[in-house]
Amino acid sequence: MSHYHCEHETAHISLDDGKVNALGSAWIAAINDYLDQAVVDQVSAVIISGRNGVFCAGFDLKELQSEPSAPDKLRRQLIDLVLRIFTFESPIVMACTGHALAAGAALLLAGDRRIGVDGPFKLGFNEARLGVSISAATVELARYRMPMPWFESLISGDTFSPQDARTAGFLDHIVDDDAELTREALAAAEALAQVPRRTFLEMRRLARGVTVDVIRQERNRLSAPP
Repeated sequence: MSHYHCEHETAHISLDDGKVNALGSAWIAAINDYLDQAVVDQVSAVIISGRNGVFCAGFDLKELQSEPSAPDKLRRQLIDLVLRIFTFESPIVMACTGHALAAGAALLLAGDRRIGVDGPFKLGFNEARLGVSISAATVELARYRMPMPWFESLISGDTFSPQDARTAGFLDHIVDDDAELTREALAAAEALAQVPRRTFLEMRRLARGVTVDVIRQERNRLSAPP
């Protein structure tokens, strides 16, 4: 089960549904609840991790297929969550424990630092291979993180090993095992927390402002009546 705990002014959010950590409405709401608690606890940083072998494999397919409006609803919820993480009032470190695909890749890219464990894992936006398009908001987030030519993997639906994912912009650092991942994620959180908060937030706003504006515009477009 997913859980939240706070230790030494760092919030730890662990995602674990016992399967592939598929994102549905309930899970997105739970992550937001955990972030609300981090605000209440006035933490210095947040670490978000997955379960062994899987960070997040994308949207919950059952929910996506539950009704015609479900895909757009989940896209809006994901955009809101990604925006919140991308602009959160504390630094957020993503501890990528394995596969990070589709919506899971978007979640990963929103973090301030992204550390992954090496292994036979796939990371990236594989939607095109499944005949599914990606929202303009997700494309803008990827554009902020991913250099050419790897950015155009969104068009082909290619995915990457952890080593190649670092080159492609999904990860900042790779470690050998889960124990080292935990240590490195905590070290990254502590390092980011050392930057004066006001300066950190202002510099992040300046660096990401244009991207944030475009993502918000896309979110508003999806919310507008037809």
